[in-house]
Order: sequence, then C-alpha cells, then structure tokens
Amino acid sequence: MRVLLTGATGYTGLIVASRLMEAGAHVRGLASRPSELTQKLESTGDFTFHQGDLRDAQTLTEAVEGVDAIVHFAAIVGDPASAREPGLARQVNVEATKVLFDVADRSGVNHLVFGSTCSVYGRHTGGIATETTPVNPVSLYGETKVEAENYLLDQGGDVNVTVLRLATAYGVSPKMRLDLIVNQYVHEATARGEVTVMGPEAWRPHAHVQDLAQAVDSVLADPRKARQQIFNVVTENMQLKQVAALASAAHTGSVRINYRATVDDRRDYAVSGDKLLNSLSYKPGWTVAQGVHEVHNHLISAESSARASSGSRPATEAAQQDRAPRISASVARSRSTTTPDGPRRRPPTDPGTAPGIPGTTPPRQQRGRGR
Repeated sequence: MRVLLTGATGYTGLIVASRLMEAGAHVRGLASRPSELTQKLESTGDFTFHQGDLRDAQTLTEAVEGVDAIVHFAAIVGDPASAREPGLARQVNVEATKVLFDVADRSGVNHLVFGSTCSVYGRHTGGIATETTPVNPVSLYGETKVEAENYLLDQGGDVNVTVLRLATAYGVSPKMRLDLIVNQYVHEATARGEVTVMGPEAWRPHAHVQDLAQAVDSVLADPRKARQQIFNVVTENMQLKQVAALASAAHTGSVRINYRATVDDRRDYAVSGDKLLNSLSYKPGWTVAQGVHEVHNHLISAESSARASSGSRPATEAAQQDRAPRISASVARSRSTTTPDGPRRRPPTDPGTAPGIPGTTPPRQQRGRGR
C-alpha cells in the first residue's frame, strides 16, 4: 500500500510513519520542510519525503499522485495555537482539508483517514461521550475540526472516509512535545518538583502516541468496516488531578501539587473508545501509568546526558530532541490490562492532600469512573 501522510514530521506523525512502514506500507511524508528525523526515516524504512505547503493545491496534486490512501494529520493543533492564529487555523484545518479531499477524489485515492480530535465534544457532563453524542466544541480548534469532519463525511463519492477523533496523546516520540497533559505534568514534576493543575476536576480522554498509530494501521487494514465511520481513539479517561497524582508518584523526590479551580479552558469530557475496540483489530498497549513512567525515564535520561556533555543545550531541549528513541513503533511497547471490550479500570483514588501543602485537598470526584 502506498500512503500519503500529512504532518509526517510531527509528534504523532513520526510514530504513524514508522508503524505503517512496519506494516509493509510505502509512506510518502508531506511537510513544509525536511529534518534530521525525516532523513532517518528515509534511511531506515520505505519512506519518501515530499516538501510543500499543505495550503497549495499544486503541492497536494503532486503529493497525492499514485497513492492508495491518505492519512491526514497535518493541522494547527490545540486550542492555544489555533487561538493565537485563527486565520491560519482555518486555512490549514478546514480549507486545506477540503482541497485535499477534492484532489484525492479526482486522483482515484481509495481511502482518506482524517485525524480529528476529541475536543469536538468540548464540555460534556452528561456521562461518557460516544461517536453519536452531539458535538459541543468550546474552542476554535474544536470548531475547525467539526467543520472539516462534516465536509469530508458529506461528500460521498468513491473515497472511503474515516474520521479518527484522537484523545490527548502522551508518551515518548522522536519529536517530543512537553505541552500535552501527561507529558507536561511529568516534566513539571521531574524538572521543578512542582505541578500546577488548572481545573483539577475536569476529565480528559488519553491515548499513548503508539496506540494512536496502531489505530491508524487498524483502520487502513480494514477499509470496508471503516468506510464513512467516526471512531474515538481513547484508552483511558482521567481527571486532571488524577494525572497529576501519577506524575507526582513517579518522581523519586517530593512534588508539590498546586490546584487552581479557575481555568480558561472550559473542556470537560470523558469519551468511550468501545466502538473502535469492538469493530476492528485495534488492541491498545499502554496505560497512562505506564506512559508516565516512560516519559519520566526519558526525561531523566536526557537530563543525565545534558549534564555529561560540556556546553550542552538545556535539559528540556535535550529531552525533546537528543535522547529521542529510534523511530520505530516497537519502541518500549508494553501491554496494558484491558478486557476485550476496552479498559475497565477505575480511575486512581482521590490524590488527597497535595504534598507540601498542608490542609490543601483538591475537589472530590463528582462523576463515576472515567471510561
């Protein structure tokens, strides 16, 4: 199979590229500029880099030529980035997606997998959101993804469209991101011994970056079942205070957790991933607890490497680049304890009194277990 992967140089895209190559696909990666990481992909696997701007129709026409499927992960990702440049967010997340579909349809592409987000659920306090739950985006980022989803699913034609609503990613990637909830909390605990949690009661769905890549692989492997379908890609739901407690526990020193009830981010949602688990061959392999330890160990290794090198870059930069694992979907893969129809674990118990803050207790759980 020949696959065009947009966003191939990103945090998730690099893992997806490696996973698809392991499955036997030839991957053509589209991004605005090459990097050392794309050069490694070209040297170690069946990968070809295609340079160009996603917003340019001619670039897309050239990139799509001869491919069987498209995995569209390129985007202005996240609420803060979209809010900073709303015009660019609309151009990339919506308009470029429309052009990409039209080019794919004219070129005879069989399958388009769209990387959307669970942020489309926004604020959902009525239980566990499923793919049939009405969307309720509370940010520009969520709004752009809803608009792109609707366009793709409404077109019909010969292109099989699959929408993957991705949970908040975590875990180690060759292009590390430390602004994602799990990664961020572990980094704060490890680097500063202090974690700040904005809106500790809020729920978020989570999935390891390796499991996100596996979801893409499972969808491409069975396009008939995935045709015109929306799948949530979620392995665990946790409140932010629960993630902070895990991040704190992984650090060998004392960690102070600061809870802030007031927060600008209004998102609060738990999401079911049962449809994907029950429909395709998807079998997630990570828990948040495992991911916390993976990221913690990665950061400690990067810190040790930075200290050992005279004139080295800051430890954070080293953690993001120098100590990245080899580009392979099999890196440090662990198995989680899941049942055939998905994770059934209850969230961690209430973290209780925040270390270092006598008498400070986060708000207690108001909803049931976070599936």
